[in-house]
Amino acid sequence: MTSRNCLRIILLSAAVLARCASAQTPETLTVSPGKATMLVGETRTFRAVGKDGRIRHDVRWSISPDHAASITVNGGEVTVGAREASPSLLLTAYAEGDSAAASIEIRPAGDMPIGTAIWSVSPTPGCKATKMTQAVPSANGPDLYVEEACPEGTMVRALTADGRELWRRLLGGPTAAPPNAVAPIAKGPYIGFFPNGPTSKAPGKSDEPAGERINSRATSVCDAITVGMSRDDASKAVSQSNVALEPRQRSTDTWVLEEEGFRCTISFDAKTGAVVKKKKTIVTD
Repeated sequence: MTSRNCLRIILLSAAVLARCASAQTPETLTVSPGKATMLVGETRTFRAVGKDGRIRHDVRWSISPDHAASITVNGGEVTVGAREASPSLLLTAYAEGDSAAASIEIRPAGDMPIGTAIWSVSPTPGCKATKMTQAVPSANGPDLYVEEACPEGTMVRALTADGRELWRRLLGGPTAAPPNAVAPIAKGPYIGFFPNGPTSKAPGKSDEPAGERINSRATSVCDAITVGMSRDDASKAVSQSNVALEPRQRSTDTWVLEEEGFRCTISFDAKTGAVVKKKKTIVTD
């Protein structure tokens, strides 16, 4: 083998390794959402996040062309006000020598038919999205959870309904997307809610995930317990799992179950003993 061919192989191997390394490393700076569609007169808030998906405050912002929209900066977030129709604006965040951008389309007022994606967020590099689930409503919590199958484990990302990322956390060991995963998500970004629609899935369209009740893991005891279930059946579901529940808790009207990465709160009716409320949250600390 000639020295030239050897050099080619070395360079090719180095390029492949570099791509693989970067594919599994979250971006140091990201604008969330990364793409949006707005109407003239509308305002939309974006944020800059780091590798952990949490907001960064050391950020400067710019938008181009600036005649089509205004920006109001508030720490790591910026509110964009759409002034006039424009097919392509670039909202850029700068922090510590790094930069990231979001693209924005501004349409004339009223020009937002059902089926228009109003925001999107790209998957973590090197990961494949498997599920998007609606969070239990709360005052300051996430509205959506996105699960990704990554080489290092399952990545859980928390988003607001308008596409701003709140945090991300890697759970468990190495994993792969299940055979029945919504594979087309892995080919593109997570798409936001449509106007006047509950989820981003348009009728007859299969390339985006539909919203659903929280069902993060099929083996979760929290998923097995449903509203209306009797206390005895709920107790059997807990007994059949590996989740610990102290005897004194079984006699109360509120159970708190701890599973790997999750906390489940079950509330019972004091008179009938039936489950009246269930709340499942992802534990981040």
